[in-house]
Amino acid sequence: MSEGPEHVSSFWRTTISRRAALRGGVIGGAGLAAAALIGCGDDDEEEPAATAAPTQAPAATPEATPTPDPEAAKFGGTYRRATNGTPETLDPHRTQSHTTKGASAQIHSFLFKQIAATFENAPNAQMAGDLAESWEFTPDGLTLNIQLRGDAKYTAPISRAVDSEDVQFSIARFLGTDGSEGAPNAVQLDFIDTVATPDAGTATLGFNRVFARALWRMADVFNMAIMPRETGSAYDPTQTMVGSGAWMWDELKDGVSWTVQRNPDWHNGPLPYIEKVQDVVLERAQQLTQFQAGNIDHINTIAPDAVPGLLSNFPEGRIEPRKSLGFGYISRGEPRDGSAPWDDPRVRQAMSMALDRDTMIEGLYNVQNLESVGLDVSSRVGWHNILPAGYAGQSIDPREDAAATGRYIQYNVAEANKLMQAAGQGDGFSVPYHYTTRYGTAWSLEAEIIPTYMQEIGIDFQITIDDFASVYTPMTFRGEFEGVAFQLQAFPDLGDYLSEMYRPGAGRNHSKVEDQAIVDAVLDINSTVDAEERNDKIQGIQRDLLIEPMWYVPSVAWQLNWQGLNKRIQTPEAWHGNGRGGEAVFAWPWWWIDQDA
Repeated sequence: MSEGPEHVSSFWRTTISRRAALRGGVIGGAGLAAAALIGCGDDDEEEPAATAAPTQAPAATPEATPTPDPEAAKFGGTYRRATNGTPETLDPHRTQSHTTKGASAQIHSFLFKQIAATFENAPNAQMAGDLAESWEFTPDGLTLNIQLRGDAKYTAPISRAVDSEDVQFSIARFLGTDGSEGAPNAVQLDFIDTVATPDAGTATLGFNRVFARALWRMADVFNMAIMPRETGSAYDPTQTMVGSGAWMWDELKDGVSWTVQRNPDWHNGPLPYIEKVQDVVLERAQQLTQFQAGNIDHINTIAPDAVPGLLSNFPEGRIEPRKSLGFGYISRGEPRDGSAPWDDPRVRQAMSMALDRDTMIEGLYNVQNLESVGLDVSSRVGWHNILPAGYAGQSIDPREDAAATGRYIQYNVAEANKLMQAAGQGDGFSVPYHYTTRYGTAWSLEAEIIPTYMQEIGIDFQITIDDFASVYTPMTFRGEFEGVAFQLQAFPDLGDYLSEMYRPGAGRNHSKVEDQAIVDAVLDINSTVDAEERNDKIQGIQRDLLIEPMWYVPSVAWQLNWQGLNKRIQTPEAWHGNGRGGEAVFAWPWWWIDQDA
């Protein structure tokens, strides 16, 4: 661990000493619950991955089905998952809440879906059909003809086949072109201009521009669930979910749990194997205790500090890495009119240079201790640039790009103070600082240490912890806050970050960036179908247009998580996705429960 300013080093010494005491003294039994409080976790956070950009998909559907041993697989049982909260709303088109989106993926179908891969090979850049049986682009890339499966149907009270009018309805409802409010992230599908329905089994999508990421955008569970056109009349989408997916909505106990049950008429029948999926709300202190007791089958993230003890004390559990590969950063809030110190790019550059990323990675990811028990961490965690680390062919390691992006993404307090002086802020200033604790204790720890580093350049971060449901999701996450905020994004491709973080009106443009040169460059990137050329442009925009204004100050968060699976949960080897969720669509239906394990 590198040597930093004394009070920063003291923070880490105190934190690590506290962690070590908990690990050494109370790691067995109930002590695992205590350890969960000092590491990393999230509930169902459905976020990112590393992939080169795909070309337009072929007409034929790629192989997309995991292959468990049919002789061993068994039907039945309840798969129990730990979560931190129930959905704030059940309407997936009216929120960006990851909890709602995760629940929706269990119930709804999508036009396309991810293709499961092994951990080493994840993510697979290609998409497969879900409701789409086959598809074909016209030579100009502006029309997509989709043939729908004939065996997909909605559960009660709709009880009919899915058809092209449902696709038309869902796209219009998501975009708001039907006169409704539209989805808060409607810009994700703004490349779709028209939807024609030549017959019940055919949907023809007209695009307003060539868009290389079209199939992924329609596969993303954060986007376009295909809902029945009777939504709002036959049932209230805020009170229940009705879809054509692998499971059917069963019961919601607000703040306690939600349960879905097997859809016997799913179009990939006779799957799913599992009869019920139950998401149970547990405090982080309870999750490991219940997992170790066998009452919970899956905890989506385990604190890095709890992993060594869990391996020792609960060897029958499966502890596996998970590629989260998200992006944690400091964003710019109001006032954004040039009057606030944080609205000066030199101040944001100084903030970046005040962060000791090597020390943060060691402390937050528990690198030394995990590698001492044989787990690989170092090769899986790097430095974020102005866009996140880990995306093959797209990410730039700032440590190897000193002349360009590395100018401001380095640890150099002396140069940071010079930038503060040049910006007229040599005496420092105070600024409101927002974050949510919903993303886990390592996230919260990172959020806590950032203000300590900022003190070295005279900036006083005045902490405000935003309630996730009432403040963070409806306001801070939409860029409606004063001062600065520590925030999280996750997408499977850096082009998706560019679309969402730098386009005016985009739902995740937290800093409210308005720069036409960036907009034009992003549109060009997203219309470039050739993967190598597109990746070159993604690297170029980081060096040419993004690093100097530094609208977002990169931290080190959200690259690698650990998860636990009960031994009774049986999975194919290939079940990993791109880190953004959707396992209920492309993975879980092929899981099964061995009651004798």
